[in-house]
Amino acid sequence: MSQKNTFQVVARKLITASDKKKYDPFNRVEYQETLNGDRWQFPEDFLSLRNLPIYGDLDDEQKWRLSLLEAINFFSVNIHGEQALVAALEPRLYRDKRVGEDPVSSKYIQRFIHEENSHTYMLAEFCLRYHGSVFPDRAFAVEQPKFSPEVEDILFYGRTYILESYLGFINQKAVKDSDMDTSAHQVHKYHLIDEARHKAWDKAMIEENLSRAKKKNLSSELRAAKDLMATYQEYIYQSACNPAVYRALGLENGMRLRTEVIASNERRDLMRPWSEGLAKYYADIGF
Repeated sequence: MSQKNTFQVVARKLITASDKKKYDPFNRVEYQETLNGDRWQFPEDFLSLRNLPIYGDLDDEQKWRLSLLEAINFFSVNIHGEQALVAALEPRLYRDKRVGEDPVSSKYIQRFIHEENSHTYMLAEFCLRYHGSVFPDRAFAVEQPKFSPEVEDILFYGRTYILESYLGFINQKAVKDSDMDTSAHQVHKYHLIDEARHKAWDKAMIEENLSRAKKKNLSSELRAAKDLMATYQEYIYQSACNPAVYRALGLENGMRLRTEVIASNERRDLMRPWSEGLAKYYADIGF
């Protein structure tokens, strides 16, 4: 993204793409009156307990209940991540101090924010209708060291890209799963469509700021930012393993189960396409 104002070209394209996808956020998903007990609410292959011996001890009703609770956890992680993202994006609108804060970029960011707010409604509605609540945000102290503006924005958009890539990875698996129930399938589908544009903006911001940071020879800051992004990536990986899910299912030793899932080689292998995709992207741009 070294060519001058290339990111503004991206912003204009994304504005056009967003405007072609207008929808009523409050009626986008057809929420079922009653969920289908014979269909998954979350892809079975990605249920966190799927590769542990305890999964074989669950009856069909418990496995279905686990799929619902895993969906609620996944959507809750999504909600909290998008709330934090919107809170960080809003002050950037028309500020015009850093890359991506100019009037053209800000017009796209407004659409970005609108779509994220729409997602929050869509996801929360599923959680409230079928579980009665959103899972609380699990505490994670996101370290925010003082860097140059370019590296601070690489860290911000880098973390955002990690989260959105993870969400999109799971969304895609759910959309392709013919055993998914109707409402859950629609939530994953619509989120996946919008996140493709959001990830394109993340990449434009990462690449433009990386080009500028390299020109300023900020290599030590870039190394520190990369380490922080790796820590955040591991946190996102572990977010799928929530002891509250296991407790709600009536299982004992929720923390022990979480530890076993996180350490599972089968789980790591399942998530490898996501982690390798991130590694390839950062390698390709020279980060």
